[in-house]
Parts: sequence; structure tokens; C-alpha cells
Amino acid sequence: MSTWRKMAIECAPELRSEFQADDLTPYDVFMELLPILRKAHIDKDNERLEKIYSYAAWCHQQKDKKLWNAAGVSFYEHLADTDETFTQLTNWIKKEIYFDIRNLLYQRTDEEKIKSLDKYYGYKTKK
Repeated sequence: MSTWRKMAIECAPELRSEFQADDLTPYDVFMELLPILRKAHIDKDNERLEKIYSYAAWCHQQKDKKLWNAAGVSFYEHLADTDETFTQLTNWIKKEIYFDIRNLLYQRTDEEKIKSLDKYYGYKTKK
């Protein structure tokens, strides 16, 4: 079994059978993890939050495009979709990752929220 599948199962053991399906993609994994992440934020389940955010960060750092791209477009950009995830973004997303995903978030939220994140992370726009 691939490392990305094993790690996904660690994030959501209740989805083991789904995550073992032959046709599963990393994009599918992240779409399954998002509602779990939202619930973990509501429940303040920091152990689960740590596992999911660590998994996304690991995928983001991989050389395999299907992993880093899936983390970007099927996970990180969707953090702007709900207050539960967006308001906690700075608690879980490292500066380097924010710089990489900023444009994805910008497409899904308003400019004022991005300016606030830019200030927090020390992001300087190029002139």
C-alpha cells in the first residue's frame, strides 16, 4: 500500500475500506477529509486536526504532482469555504505553505480576508 494511502487511513481510520479502493485518488482522499476536518474544528479535536493538517503538509511537500496538486486544489483552497476552517487557518498552516497556497485562497474569499492573512504571515505583494 502506498504511503499516501497509509497516512490517509491514519487520519480517518473509519474510512479504511474507502481509502483502500483501487480507483481512489489523493483528490478523493482530501474531499473525504474536509468534512472530517470541519467537524474536528467544531469539536476541538486537536489530535485529529494535527493528523489531517500534517498529512496535507506532507502531500504538499512531495515531488509527485498528484499529491501536491491534490493538497492544493482539494484541500487548502477549500479552507476558505467555511468559517470553522478559515478562522483557524493561521493556527495550522505554516508560513511557507501559505505563501504557496495564497492564490488558491484568494480565488475563494474576499480581498480583505486575504489582506488580513497577508499581514499575519508577512506576505509582501510584488510590485
